[in-house]
Amino acid sequence: MNINRQNYRKNLKIDGTLVIGSTEIRFVTKDISLNGFHAFCAEPASLEKGDIVYVRLPMLNMEGVASTVWKKSGQEDNCHIGFQFLNMRGVGGSAFHYKESDRHIRSPR
Repeated sequence: MNINRQNYRKNLKIDGTLVIGSTEIRFVTKDISLNGFHAFCAEPASLEKGDIVYVRLPMLNMEGVASTVWKKSGQEDNCHIGFQFLNMRGVGGSAFHYKESDRHIRSPR
């Protein structure tokens, strides 16, 4: 299955954290784009397509909500997960704000 990319992906390896209930799972991004990112988790994450999680990306001064788009389990309980940003905001002085619903609103002509 080929997925047509809408945005350029940047190979960027940074640490992040998924918050699932009271559990925090550390991950490293493999790549990141304007719409989402590919994460590698060294420990298992019980996520399915469509699950919504809280994400922290401290090196980018961002945190917020993302949705699971795909997941592949690897050897030794590790996994690769694709996420789509839903509502992210800047922290620590960053003015960044991304809201998925704003992408689909067109300005009046």
